[in-house]
Amino acid sequence: MIQIVLVEPKTGGNIGAIARAMANFNMQNLVLVNPKCDPFSEDCLKRAKHAVGVLDRMKVVNSLDELDADYLIGTTSALGADYNIPRSPIRPDLLAQTITKLREEEDVKIAIVLGREGDGLTNHEVLLCDFIVTIPTFPEYPVLNISHAATIIFYELFKQTADEKIDEHIQFATDSEKKVLLELVDKLLKSTEFSTEEKRETQRKVWKRLVGKSFMTKREAMALIGFMKKLV
Repeated sequence: MIQIVLVEPKTGGNIGAIARAMANFNMQNLVLVNPKCDPFSEDCLKRAKHAVGVLDRMKVVNSLDELDADYLIGTTSALGADYNIPRSPIRPDLLAQTITKLREEEDVKIAIVLGREGDGLTNHEVLLCDFIVTIPTFPEYPVLNISHAATIIFYELFKQTADEKIDEHIQFATDSEKKVLLELVDKLLKSTEFSTEEKRETQRKVWKRLVGKSFMTKREAMALIGFMKKLV
């Protein structure tokens, strides 16, 4: 089980936005630690949109010590140097891989802790965490809005753990199909008049590069093969 924990949220809007992002990526368990606003304000409900179910299941606790979790994962944009081990973070994609391994344990409970808007987590709260995650950003403006940061982390987790991948139903062209296509292109180039052999060779190289690096589907490859056969 994964819990998303907001520490002392100050605005209902951010709670609602995070609830909406949770619903987008199939996360159900939201916990607020000592909220500084009305978690069911009109602004919260508006921002949550169709994720009211997340708010209905939401829990409120007084401190991180009250969390029922085997692993605490903190988030921060304040990085430490090499010697500052508590603030040595990992990227969201590596976090997703780590959580996937942790979830192999039976009934493991994981809490992803999002710090305060503006202030983040205190050093004491960071020390309570087993892992720290940070999102690489432009160093001159590194701090993301809390709901934006949460969405990036949720996306990486969902991408790693989703049962169905978005391109699962797509068949991509095989190397042999691309080879057939290039052979037909070569035949066409040989029968086409060019002012110089160098220009013919340039076309051959361009087509080879285009076909080689494209993420062409099987259907697209077969359509091109059929078209080329009509030309040669």
